[in-house]
Amino acid sequence: MTENAYVCYCDVLGFTSRFISGYLSNRYEQMIEMVKAIEDRDITIYLLSDSIVVISEDFVKFRAITQELYTWGILHDFWLRGAITRGNVTRGEVRTINEPNRFIVPFLGEGYLRAYTLETTLNISGMMIDDAFFESDDSNPGFRKNIDYTIYEEYVPKRGYEGKKRLLLAKEHSLRPVLDTMRFEQMLKSHIEDVDKYLNTFCFYIEYLLEHANPQNVALFVEKLMGEFEGQGKRILIPSKVVIIFIAVIEGLLSRYRSPDGSRQCDAGELEQLVNRVIDGLRTEGYLVPFIDGLLDFDKRRHTTLYKEINSLRSL
Repeated sequence: MTENAYVCYCDVLGFTSRFISGYLSNRYEQMIEMVKAIEDRDITIYLLSDSIVVISEDFVKFRAITQELYTWGILHDFWLRGAITRGNVTRGEVRTINEPNRFIVPFLGEGYLRAYTLETTLNISGMMIDDAFFESDDSNPGFRKNIDYTIYEEYVPKRGYEGKKRLLLAKEHSLRPVLDTMRFEQMLKSHIEDVDKYLNTFCFYIEYLLEHANPQNVALFVEKLMGEFEGQGKRILIPSKVVIIFIAVIEGLLSRYRSPDGSRQCDAGELEQLVNRVIDGLRTEGYLVPFIDGLLDFDKRRHTTLYKEINSLRSL
């Protein structure tokens, strides 16, 4: 038994439908090779079907491996949903099993069980960090806000699990490549059970990029997103999902404008130009009315003032 080890449990989203179709099988083989390449004896990894478990007593190495794993997954369209916690785990040992047709994996302990339970509360491809790490300064082993994690509230949470969560961030400098892998086209192809998970993930990165990226990347991303949206033509999009995406865009832009960090701020003129681009695109494609209705409802539920703020820019 290893006491108070760091534990990460991950589930591969959409595993059954995507693997059977052949879409995921090649990426899964790549994942196996990546895991095999990790030779550090301080890191234990279990890879069994659609479950991945990472265990270590070394926090720095554990943090690096979990970020590496999550970043690889999101960049290779290999959606991982997981949780990070701490607790007692059973030490795995390699043994020769004499009985034929028997492969036995022992119960991994209460640390594993807690990570598994936390993972099931998410409706996003992301890694949730246990609140227990933040109960006091002494309980945090070294998770750094806006470097290792950020605080996020899912736009479409699971019922009963609403509220803000701490989510692991992808590795530094991977933010823009991550956004480049997410497109309207992919959301249209998503399995119906995965649409909300994809939507939450897309919105998570949209909001984070718009608040933290440099001004040039922000402008480029907004233009790229609007171009993809407008390029759908007469394809059927789910209005409620489109509304959520653009609420995330507006919230990200306004959060950037409100930020006390001068290097990230944009002035009112730049903000108005970007918001106008979004509003004009929604109007042209016939989504402005449901967007306004959705925004007003969002403000009411989240106690925000997004509609008032963009209306003050005379964009509507």
